[in-house]
Amino acid sequence: MPLARYALLALLCLTPLGAMASEGGEETAQAPTGPVISYYALEPDIITNYLSDSKTLGYIRTTIELMAESEADKKLLEANDPLIRDAIIRLLGSKTGEQIKSLATREELRKECEAKANELLLKETGKKAIKELIFTKFLYQ
Repeated sequence: MPLARYALLALLCLTPLGAMASEGGEETAQAPTGPVISYYALEPDIITNYLSDSKTLGYIRTTIELMAESEADKKLLEANDPLIRDAIIRLLGSKTGEQIKSLATREELRKECEAKANELLLKETGKKAIKELIFTKFLYQ
């Protein structure tokens, strides 16, 4: 008799958990309603030279992540990776040492890279696919 009581008690304790698990499964089956943010990393890191002063060259190494609002935009970024990399390398290489090293101008540089890449994407594909351009690593020497 005590064994039957324990089995009944165990059954009663597990019933609400089973009901909650089935409800949770129904919620996860629904599609998300908002935009799905995706990130695309420009691999490998971007490395280029810049004019440190009138006589010497410096170099910059940066890791860049591109934020896209959908998987389709992420695939668009992936397909146009060489175009985006070239634009960023040219832009970084045209800056002076003061512009590269300054924290104040780094944000301007990030926005400028984002705008240039989106401008080229618009010409090439008809869509601005970059929501945000993020420097995840920014090293210079």
